[in-house]
Amino acid sequence: MKVEFVAHNVIMKLWYETVLPSTQEPIGKLNKIKSDIVFLHGTGSNARMWKNQVAFFSRLGHTCTLMDLRGHGLSHEPYEKTDLEVHRRDVLETLQNSKVQFPAYFVGHSLGAIVALVIAEKHPELVKAVFAACMPAKLVKPVQLFFTLFINGPMQALKESPIKQYLPWREQTLIEMPFFTMKEIANYFSTCDLLEKSPEVNCPVHISAARFDPLAIHWHTKQLHKKMPDSTFKTFEWAGHNVMDYRTHDFNSWILDYLN
Repeated sequence: MKVEFVAHNVIMKLWYETVLPSTQEPIGKLNKIKSDIVFLHGTGSNARMWKNQVAFFSRLGHTCTLMDLRGHGLSHEPYEKTDLEVHRRDVLETLQNSKVQFPAYFVGHSLGAIVALVIAEKHPELVKAVFAACMPAKLVKPVQLFFTLFINGPMQALKESPIKQYLPWREQTLIEMPFFTMKEIANYFSTCDLLEKSPEVNCPVHISAARFDPLAIHWHTKQLHKKMPDSTFKTFEWAGHNVMDYRTHDFNSWILDYLN
């Protein structure tokens, strides 16, 4: 399926990787060709966060494409004003240069989930379904304040501290983020309110929330689900924002239940 993309002077091609199916079963014996899956990470992370999901779904016969948003991982930071529209254009520019077969499933975490929903809203021909995990419908003021204080103080101090090398991968990745990138994301989330104006999406949307997520508050996410027709809702009990890290089997099963 050929897709036309609109050029814009601030879009950029992101770093991306495509992982082909690793199933041992001959392709002729597969029941049917499996749809592609596009993975979009959240704030302060990168494509590496999806390693367990990519390994699992590629074994099931899905081609998986994952990318780093601008300023994250191996995608550079052009130091331009960045909002949701810029992220959408970046992802579309990257997909144009990839070999993703559309319509594809989009799996997003946090900011990546919001980007996936906007793509589904504006480019419905590209999206078969959206899996939106731990998506902040809005950030409450105390969380916004904490986030701003963190990126202006402790985050900068930890960049130069020897403590950094002893931190887990996710924490190290967050601390190494460019200050400009984090500031732009903080500015976006200070005004983001999906409960006020939720995306109008026609494809199936599968939303999941973690009971003890301090960023994507469970009650807010559930309210967003109620505002979106043709959406489903899953709660991960005793879990936080990065539920896919330590509830990998449950997270993968949630996605698998709705594929194909």
